[in-house]
Amino acid sequence: MKDQIILGLSGGVDSLVAAVSLKMEYNDALHCVFIDTGLMRKNEVEEIKHLAAEHHLNLTVIDAKERFLSNLKGITDPEEKRKIIGREFINVFKEAAK
Repeated sequence: MKDQIILGLSGGVDSLVAAVSLKMEYNDALHCVFIDTGLMRKNEVEEIKHLAAEHHLNLTVIDAKERFLSNLKGITDPEEKRKIIGREFINVFKEAAK
């Protein structure tokens, strides 16, 4: 089986540039994943889908809004929120990689 690459798109310029660069080198072996946490700016998910299509990236968008928001419910401490978001992001990404 041919090696495969999974890349997490954050929605930022850096991850998009990395994806386009990898696409040029590895083409169909690249699989981009964007995790919708429900914490993005308005219309950001649609913008990411549009950019991925524009650059012919193989993109999977994972709707994890409910998961993230339910884990953050009632949490007021910013540091605790950061830890929860980071942990959930890693867990969702690992699940996607399988």
